[in-house]
Amino acid sequence: MKHVSALLLGIVLGSQVFLPLPFVSNQNGTGISAPWSLLAIAHAQEAPKSNYTCPMHPQIHRDGPGQCPICGMELVAVTAGPAQTHDPSMPDATAGAAPHASRKVLYWYDPMVPDKRFDKPGKSPFMDMELQPKYADDIATPPPVDAKPVLHIDAGTVQKLGVRTETVVRRDLGQPLRGAGLVVANERTRRMLSTQVEGRIKALQASTEGDRITKGDLLYTLLSPDLAALQSDYLAARSAGLTQLADAAANRLSLLGVDSRVLASLKATQRAIAPVPFYAPASGVVGKLFVRHGTTLKSGDPILEIDDLDAIWIEAAVAESDLAHLARGDHATVTVAGADLPATIDGIYPTITDATRTGRVRLILDNTGARLKPGGYATVVFDVAPEPALAVSSAAILRSSTGSHVILSLGNGQFQARAVETGVVGAGITQIRSGLREGEAVVTSAQFLLDSESALQETLQKLSPSITEPSRAP
Repeated sequence: MKHVSALLLGIVLGSQVFLPLPFVSNQNGTGISAPWSLLAIAHAQEAPKSNYTCPMHPQIHRDGPGQCPICGMELVAVTAGPAQTHDPSMPDATAGAAPHASRKVLYWYDPMVPDKRFDKPGKSPFMDMELQPKYADDIATPPPVDAKPVLHIDAGTVQKLGVRTETVVRRDLGQPLRGAGLVVANERTRRMLSTQVEGRIKALQASTEGDRITKGDLLYTLLSPDLAALQSDYLAARSAGLTQLADAAANRLSLLGVDSRVLASLKATQRAIAPVPFYAPASGVVGKLFVRHGTTLKSGDPILEIDDLDAIWIEAAVAESDLAHLARGDHATVTVAGADLPATIDGIYPTITDATRTGRVRLILDNTGARLKPGGYATVVFDVAPEPALAVSSAAILRSSTGSHVILSLGNGQFQARAVETGVVGAGITQIRSGLREGEAVVTSAQFLLDSESALQETLQKLSPSITEPSRAP
């Protein structure tokens, strides 16, 4: 037993002499052998290390206590284990603000005062923190001066809002334009009869409105002292052989409306005619009657109107936005009492009815046989040629005091309001005359929420100070 103990003691002493262990200095300057130093180092690596950070700004890290350079709060000690790693996505204020070598730095800024720019790195004059670089690829191409701000919305919010889009495409907008029409008399062929001399109606043949008359029919007879005097002058001049005076008297009678048949009878019989008959100058229907039997007339008083109903008018009410697609000479189909009749646009009135916001379109069509009656209703379908044009759903159009606009989807959660000029509207589709290109996407659902946010962002941009020159870092 004694020999075994002595043998073990010799082995230990020999290992110290022939295989000396490395010497490691500890923090106190004293040395320990390697087995004990390795255990100490392992234990030191496993021991937790104290770190100080800001509860409101976790990207701030310090080795010792102090205050947050952003908000001024006291730093809180955090114990980090050996497996704890720093999140590379969070900027570390202690690491400085060295720019990335492969990215172009536009300027330097203080995150707490982003509207102030600096031309080189350093400490912020506002907060005790490092300035951060702003890279060129972080800033999108600046929009035009009159462009609306671009909204950035994450995919989750877009889904919650129920945003739906559609593509701007060319569509056939040549759908027929319809209008409600009213049958009216043709004012171009209307005749107004009035007296040229004073007198009294003796006999009235056309005594009721609506009476149909034919050219040359007797309308009325007139007792007039002026006409009687002129007839006497005419007869006296002929009896005296004064041809020029007789012709002058005959011309005056003709100018006062006396028919050539009356003048021929006067010349043939050499006797004055009283009362003087007056005949219809055209065929048609008595539209209005202003006299009765025995009515006393002065020069210029109206007697009756004659309407020619062989060519009649249809006045159709057309939406204000559709008038631009119609022109004089275009064709249309008029439906009256189940019958379709061809018609042609004779004119478009230059005024708009305030109550209905419609314009009047006048059509002319053949009415031989007086099938259509003034005052009747008709349906008008205008023949508009097909016209492929850019169009979107009418739900995508937003209107304001400044005009029409849409919310454009730029992709990747980016949206922007854009002004457009609209055209034809029908069947839930609106023509886009300018402002959009084929293939772009517009928002058709939740566009009002996006429009409100865009207006808010635009207002904030106008209120925020503009920055033109970078400042010098202290």
